[in-house]
Amino acid sequence: MNIYDVAKEAGVSITTVSRMINNKGYVSEKTRKKIQAVLDRNEYRPSAIARGMVTGSMKTVAIVVVDVRVPHYALTSYIMEQRLSEEGYMVLVCNTGEEEEDCRRYLRMLAERHVDGIILVGSIFNRLCDEDTLNLLSDIPIVMANGKIERDNVYAVLVDEAHGMELATAHLYERGRRKLAYVIDKDTNAADRKMEGFIREMKRLGYEDPEKDVYHTPYGLEGGTQIAGVLREKGYDGVVFGEDLTAVGAMNEWRRQGIRIPDEIALIGCNNSEYSYICSPGLTTVNNKGEVLSELTVRMLLDVLSKKKELASLVVLPELVVRETT
Repeated sequence: MNIYDVAKEAGVSITTVSRMINNKGYVSEKTRKKIQAVLDRNEYRPSAIARGMVTGSMKTVAIVVVDVRVPHYALTSYIMEQRLSEEGYMVLVCNTGEEEEDCRRYLRMLAERHVDGIILVGSIFNRLCDEDTLNLLSDIPIVMANGKIERDNVYAVLVDEAHGMELATAHLYERGRRKLAYVIDKDTNAADRKMEGFIREMKRLGYEDPEKDVYHTPYGLEGGTQIAGVLREKGYDGVVFGEDLTAVGAMNEWRRQGIRIPDEIALIGCNNSEYSYICSPGLTTVNNKGEVLSELTVRMLLDVLSKKKELASLVVLPELVVRETT
């Protein structure tokens, strides 16, 4: 059955059926019920493609992440997909990886498919999105979850990463730790903001050259294991890590060496991921409020798509979750 058959059986015009199905224009309640009865009786399901041609929207949104297996990305992507699905959107989840060309290929594909909106999860897309690709996407609303690109069609929900690191650094100092270090393990804008927060708080506490107390290591368990020996050798008694998993890697290595935590060295991670509470001892961590970030990101995109109101960047303030490692 097609729209012509529905109109004929209901005794109305094709235009009236189209207005009712696509919810565009006035249809009286009596006529609406008559058409709905025909639709129900024949189990009619309108074509999404045909509806898209009428409304100018396929009701499709893409969530783009570098790796959905990372717990933080998995959580945010899941919440976003659920909320968008509730609003009637079909959701594409794209895993780009961290190679620039792979990311650009995905974004070009989304431009060709004329998706209604795009969510970029993470500040890493500040690096992965080049000017030519952004020009291809200039007609598509984009919301960045914890990233920001200065374009007319790009909106941002940011986490104040620097504030989170300030909280962590101040907490270690309040617990009596005086030789403090920061470990950066990613090459992203968010990682840079975290490092800046650590340096700023250290200077506020009276440290003259805190840049010398910043160390780089690869992300993850192996990266944490690699940097653990260096930090211990330098005599640090308090360490802030940019990510929970890297902190757990260092903690495991220190425990293997018989170092008592937090008696001999205290540590703090970031993201309040599942790694922070399944490890032993439980990891003190900065909660970047992934659930709040996800909800606000979806709400901002929906507001943009519905043209409800003027929009500006939103900022989420992290909290410190204190457990046994401090």
